[in-house]
Amino acid sequence: MAWFRRFWPFWLAFVVLAVLIAWPGRLAYLNHLTVKEAERIVAITPTEVAAVIPARLSIERLMADVNWLAAPEREGRLAGSAGGLATREYIIQRFEELGLQPGGSDGYLHPFNTPSTELTANIIGIIPGTELKKGKPLKTIVLSAHYDHLGVHNGQIYHGADDNASGTAAILEIARYLMEYPNKHPIAIMALDHEERGLRGSRALFSTEFLDPNTLAFNLNLDMISRDTNQTLFAVGTYHSPWLAPLIRRVQQESGVKLIMAHDKPKYKAGYTPDWTNSSDHGPFHQQGIPFIYFGVADHPDYHQPTDTADRVDVDFYRAAAETSLSLLLLVDQVLAEK
Repeated sequence: MAWFRRFWPFWLAFVVLAVLIAWPGRLAYLNHLTVKEAERIVAITPTEVAAVIPARLSIERLMADVNWLAAPEREGRLAGSAGGLATREYIIQRFEELGLQPGGSDGYLHPFNTPSTELTANIIGIIPGTELKKGKPLKTIVLSAHYDHLGVHNGQIYHGADDNASGTAAILEIARYLMEYPNKHPIAIMALDHEERGLRGSRALFSTEFLDPNTLAFNLNLDMISRDTNQTLFAVGTYHSPWLAPLIRRVQQESGVKLIMAHDKPKYKAGYTPDWTNSSDHGPFHQQGIPFIYFGVADHPDYHQPTDTADRVDVDFYRAAAETSLSLLLLVDQVLAEK
């Protein structure tokens, strides 16, 4: 390799020149990928939804929780704030009422420190599974949603009804159903804190070694599921775990929303199409090699605005999205147990 070291300035100049020459073509290729991905999304978007959907969850209870979580008194549920702490106590009370087993490092709580506050904590309840494998419980399925939001800025409350009172209320109502009809796998119901400032709650699950990735089977993360954006709900994660794609298609058969498997491909596959692989609390699970699906809607005009209030929830869409989430959870539990 002596010859290479001798002529390395020449080779460096050649590489730089080649990159500069190829750059316009690369931009054109990325634009081409973006167009092709948009065409693919249009092609796979269902044209209709199920005429009759399951009725296992109560929209009245869902909306009661959304209204409480997004009320002005919660002051936007900023992590570590009075509103955030009140929300924490509310969720703990609900977990206790539902009969979930405490699953944190301190009762239901998994406290963790951040640079800005020491008053942050995830809230974790466990629903035991009904089956054993070689005398041991099956791996745990995680159902997650973050309960924090943006707080108050310039005197305006950022209520966070869709983001993410909707997901938090949904995991509470799904937990109620699961307590009546237990699954084969243990299911950890996780209300996660400090998502809005860098996914710190979900990252802390692993950085503190509280969770062992080897004991986890799947993560279903719900973040923004109550606003009808063209009746579509994105199912993110099938690119990374293709075995989930046929399950999404099966769930579509009884779903009242249009499920679109997208927004999980890298740039070299989808061009400039946004990649949501690490956009919410499913990201740290993915980074640990855990299969996931993230259900969420596209950004809407009220996203991260004071106008994201409970009265703007699309009630029929929200009920259908929550039922769809439960359907996928039940199906994943069944399929994984059969492996």
